[in-house]
This record gives sequence, structure tokens and C-alpha cells, in this order.
Amino acid sequence: MTTLHTAQLADFSEEDRAILARLAKRMGRTVEALLEPSIMGVQTHWPAWLEANHLETNYSYRLQGKLPPLAKEAIHVAVSMTNHCSY
Repeated sequence: MTTLHTAQLADFSEEDRAILARLAKRMGRTVEALLEPSIMGVQTHWPAWLEANHLETNYSYRLQGKLPPLAKEAIHVAVSMTNHCSY
């Protein structure tokens, strides 16, 4: 079974180090903390993918709780019909 070892900062190119620094700053952590053995530490083998995954996850969290107007209207109609409202 293949095992991924935690990467060292010296193993990365300048571009990858810049990506890791941006990501660490966004997360309020240090780059060294990102490289610690954990799920994030393993994902640092692919810094561009890790950053894209982090951005998409944060974007989806921001969307939670927001419904488009048509969905709100459909919910209003469904609740009104269930409660036998006349309007």
C-alpha cells in the first residue's frame, strides 16, 4: 500500500510555496502548520489543487442559507397549501 509522507517546505518550487503561503494566511495558520501530518498535510503535495479545493469549499459554505426568490416563493406556496390558507 502506498503511503504519502509529509512534504518538507524545501521540496516545493517558489510558485508552490507562494500558494501555500496564501492558503496559510487565509486559514490563519503558518505554512509549517499546513505541512504537519494531517489530511491537510497530505494534500499539500498538490498546492494548486489544495487551494482550489479550499476556495470552492469556502464558497459553498457562503452559499448555504441563501435561497433564490423562486425557491422562496415555492416554499411559501407549499406552506400555504398545507395550512389551507385562502391566499
